[in-house]
Amino acid sequence: MERSWYWRVALVVAVALYSVYQLVPSWFYFALPPDQRTTEAYDRSVPRWAPDAKKHLNLGLDLQGGIHLAMGVDVDRAVKAKVARRADELADFLRTKSVAFEGVQPVGDGRRVEVHAPDPGAVEAAVLDGYGREMFVPGGAPAGTVQFAFRDDVLREFQAKAVEQAEKTIRNRVDKWGVTEPDIKRKANNQIQIQLPGFKDPEKAKELLGRTAQLEFKIADDDNPALDALRQQLPACPGARSLQLPLPEAGCWTTENVSLPGGAGRSVTMLVANTRPELEKLIKEKANPLLDPQKNLVGIGEETVGQGIERHGYYRSYLLRAKTELTGDYIADARAAVDQSQQFGRQGRPLVEFTMSAEGARLMEKLTSENVGRRMATVLDDKVETAPYIQSTISARGQITLGSGTSPQQQFEEANEIALVLKAGALPAPVTISEERTVGATLGPELVRKGTVAALVGLVLVLLFMVLYYRASGLVADVALVLNGLLVLAIMAAIGSTLTLPGIAGFVLTLGMAVDANVLINERIREEMRGGRTVKQAVQLGYDRVFWTIFDSHVTTLVAAVVLMQYGSGPVRGFAVTLAIGLVASMFTSIVVTRVIMEYFTRHDTARLSV
Repeated sequence: MERSWYWRVALVVAVALYSVYQLVPSWFYFALPPDQRTTEAYDRSVPRWAPDAKKHLNLGLDLQGGIHLAMGVDVDRAVKAKVARRADELADFLRTKSVAFEGVQPVGDGRRVEVHAPDPGAVEAAVLDGYGREMFVPGGAPAGTVQFAFRDDVLREFQAKAVEQAEKTIRNRVDKWGVTEPDIKRKANNQIQIQLPGFKDPEKAKELLGRTAQLEFKIADDDNPALDALRQQLPACPGARSLQLPLPEAGCWTTENVSLPGGAGRSVTMLVANTRPELEKLIKEKANPLLDPQKNLVGIGEETVGQGIERHGYYRSYLLRAKTELTGDYIADARAAVDQSQQFGRQGRPLVEFTMSAEGARLMEKLTSENVGRRMATVLDDKVETAPYIQSTISARGQITLGSGTSPQQQFEEANEIALVLKAGALPAPVTISEERTVGATLGPELVRKGTVAALVGLVLVLLFMVLYYRASGLVADVALVLNGLLVLAIMAAIGSTLTLPGIAGFVLTLGMAVDANVLINERIREEMRGGRTVKQAVQLGYDRVFWTIFDSHVTTLVAAVVLMQYGSGPVRGFAVTLAIGLVASMFTSIVVTRVIMEYFTRHDTARLSV
């Protein structure tokens, strides 16, 4: 046997062992009753030598039951609220410009702002000079008044942002609940579809999703050394300059260099962990005993490392003052913008502009003037979204200038995200439940049973056909087919893929394509043997000459699967993911695994083969 054959044997054995090893958590996961699979009983059941207990096959909504909600975002009411806020804003603006007016109010079913003034022309000139990019004068106003309306492109952008804002708020809440593999996405007609597998209380889901986002402003207590004692109690995080993921399972500590008022600086202690529950447990057990709850608390934020598709997230701590200095109730509006200042190095950089109500402006001015040079954390639903430095006093209008450590595109994306966070806490668009479906506890298991039976029956029939028709060669194909199935499930478990009913269909389809590849190989070997080749020559030529046929058929199907993954959603995407994984596994088992076995049994020139 050639040396390359031994390398291929080692590869096949390694893949087989990896597949079995990777499926160990899934075996213990499905061995437990459904009500125990998300408890500590499952974590204790998985052996220590097995992969991470979180790397098991997940069941989708159609297989384990749960809740399906469709929530409609009332963008019309959001637009009316924006017009009302703009009316108050224009009144303040005209006062600062010393332009005489008698009153400002929304009119026209709440979509226009009407200003009563002795000189409507002066009001029109002043407002268009300040707000001409967003508003125009539609005409038709009564005598002694002038009306303003938002431009169509501004309204369309605002409505889209309102739906996006609602989606982000809902996603933050669902992530906080710990629901496994939730599916949240925007649909047409300002709808948001929410699927919560395994979540059985629809009333609780509607209550939590319908709440207004809790936005708070807190000052970071960076000059407090209370957490520094943890450096002696906890392990240091791996990585000298940047964190190396995954982090230790129970969390670890690292440092962050921060600036303090007056130009000073210090290295503050920061706790980090792979997941939010891990960090919450670490804070509760280690950090909180060191703090005075009347003075400080530890906030939690999420960060990422890496670039592109290789970005990975982790959770980090912020030491904050316990007092909530300001809430999102005082924010009127926020949007991403571009710095128009003439300062060197800042022009054209993305930033976030926000507007406070009159009372909010007074409170914000007092807060920021007393804390210039410190970090102010924006906390949404108990999650620190951002903690920029206060560079100057902020009152009615302010801005958050982003750091220069990322690309302009990343900065602008961050600016949009922060603006959405600010608006989410200030005035989210009203959300109503337009559709509600509860998948019962009997439907999920029934679909699992039927899908499993269908897959097993199909597999058994295919295995019998291959043995009866191709005899020994068919038996070799059956071995590869079983390994193909194990490999597909192992990869899905490793990447945390969700198994749905369409996914089971894709799995069965890939088994069929694997059989088809083996049929092509066996038929080609038959033809070579009829042509007078020896068994050894027939096997070698059969695999060589059929390779590109199998490769082309798999690649063309794989292209279709990639397109479905890119543009499909829900069940279609689940089908495409399983199909793509199965195609790769099928290529390996059909071309590599079966050839290794066949070459072993036909290694002699006098060998015989039943095919």
